[in-house]
Amino acid sequence: MKRLFIVTLVFVLAISVFLVGCDTGGDSGDKSSTDVEKTTAEGQVAPAGQFPIVKEPIELTFYKEGALSESDISKLDQNGVLKYIADKTNIKLKFIFLNPQEGKQKMILSFASGDYPDGALLDWSTLLTQADIMQYGMQEKILTPLNDLIDTYGAEIKKIFALRPNYRAYITAPDGEIYGIPRFTECGHCMSYPKLWMNYAWLDKLGLNEPQTTEELYNVLKAFRTQDPNGNGEADEVALTGCIDYSCAAEYWLMNSFIDCPAASNASNPRPFLAWIDGKVTFIANRPEYKQGLEFIKKLYDEKLIDPANFTQNSEGLMQQCRKGGDIATVGAYTCDHMTMGVDYNGNKDLAMQYHALPPVAGPNGVRYQSYQDAIAQFNGFHFAIFDTCKNKEAAFRLADYFLSEEFLPIGHYGIEGINWERPKDPNAKNVLGGPLKWVPITLPQDAPQEEKDKQTVNTFWIPLLGDLYERRAMWAPEATPEALRNNYETYLEYETLKTKKYWPDVCLPRMLFMDKQTAEEFSELKTNITNHVIKNTSMFITGARPLGEWDDYVNELKRFGVDRYVEIYSKAYADYQSKMK
Repeated sequence: MKRLFIVTLVFVLAISVFLVGCDTGGDSGDKSSTDVEKTTAEGQVAPAGQFPIVKEPIELTFYKEGALSESDISKLDQNGVLKYIADKTNIKLKFIFLNPQEGKQKMILSFASGDYPDGALLDWSTLLTQADIMQYGMQEKILTPLNDLIDTYGAEIKKIFALRPNYRAYITAPDGEIYGIPRFTECGHCMSYPKLWMNYAWLDKLGLNEPQTTEELYNVLKAFRTQDPNGNGEADEVALTGCIDYSCAAEYWLMNSFIDCPAASNASNPRPFLAWIDGKVTFIANRPEYKQGLEFIKKLYDEKLIDPANFTQNSEGLMQQCRKGGDIATVGAYTCDHMTMGVDYNGNKDLAMQYHALPPVAGPNGVRYQSYQDAIAQFNGFHFAIFDTCKNKEAAFRLADYFLSEEFLPIGHYGIEGINWERPKDPNAKNVLGGPLKWVPITLPQDAPQEEKDKQTVNTFWIPLLGDLYERRAMWAPEATPEALRNNYETYLEYETLKTKKYWPDVCLPRMLFMDKQTAEEFSELKTNITNHVIKNTSMFITGARPLGEWDDYVNELKRFGVDRYVEIYSKAYADYQSKMK
């Protein structure tokens, strides 16, 4: 059925629609859709990499995730980033905002009604999944195939594919077409996930070395708990803690001293308990090494070296636990991604500087992995797509391609140069990885005039489609001088993460892979049931709620849950993905 572009979609979906336009002057607002279509058809879209993208101004409307206040909406027509995009490209952007809680469902409902805009610029709660790509791209043809557009108009995306050849294979659907583009984000500190942040000032006070083995870690944690390292005369020290959300529970960091226990950074896509071992996809949570890890972790728990709150508290609870002592540290070590999920880097600098990322420790069999998720494992879905209603597909793609550029990265991430970021004063300045430092965020002091704060706000607009590769993200993190480590959080995080890098496993399995609808539904159900059973029983074995003498029963339960089929489905999908790279 032919789908019409209806700007009054808001009345069909009963959602709030906020149109955001950047006035480029002239009488372009009077151009009809027929005129716009004719302009594009006559080849008015500039070649790849050239600007403006179109000779005559056009408008494109995208779904965008967001729940904006009336105050925010009132300022968008003066937003500096949107004006910059319009001036650079000759494309005025309009948005239909999707509430993070309900927006994905409403977008899907609009597909059924046939009333939807030119495309989507989505974020974490509304992303298109592989299953969506297959249904709305391959089957229903709502999502525009991008291969020809990439071949003809791609400049920045081709650079990314050249740097990361596996990315093209990963986002290619089973029919060989690309229907959506993810944000190519490579968060360096997220790759070591979670990390264990240890109080090294306590090590120094107690005359202890950085632990290298599980036995040495046991002795350190015991000293933390029993020898009053904070010196306040009270037995208030917590040796080790973590939290249950964001996959930051301490037991899974510890498990990597026994077997590769891959990371998972969000609750909606939980830790899969799958790893690449001996050249094949392997389920880890029923292996003898996993049981051996449980025995060690239970020993820590039984001797009160892991705080019981680790198994129940959320990340807010972890933050409160790590900060409750004020200027006095009360937690010896905690597991999470970045440090400020525990102690406050910006608000309590002296305390924060006591904590450093502990590299993984070797288990009794020499196993020593850092829990790890590579860039593809961080992909959670597709941020950009062009819908079949779009009459300016070439221009829409060229815009997305520009968003992936190094040039646009500080604009999409921070805002406008001279207001939200600036070039380094030293043209030879280095970043934390040793490359050139290209951008420096402008951070206003807390007592800055409100007018200056408002100016930064109105010149910021988050664009969720970016090409922030690992080496590009480092371009705004100064090299790790003592001053930078104390005053630049990005530098501190990257510097600490680099200590763990050599312990990353050689292979990291992707979280999400293309599967047909029936298989994907079967896999999703298997994964939910199996991972929930593992997480529940891991905690029970450690806390003694279930005796480890029932290990064999637990293994048999996993078989009944279908663990062999779970591994079979994933192995087939992973093999299909690898075949695309040949």
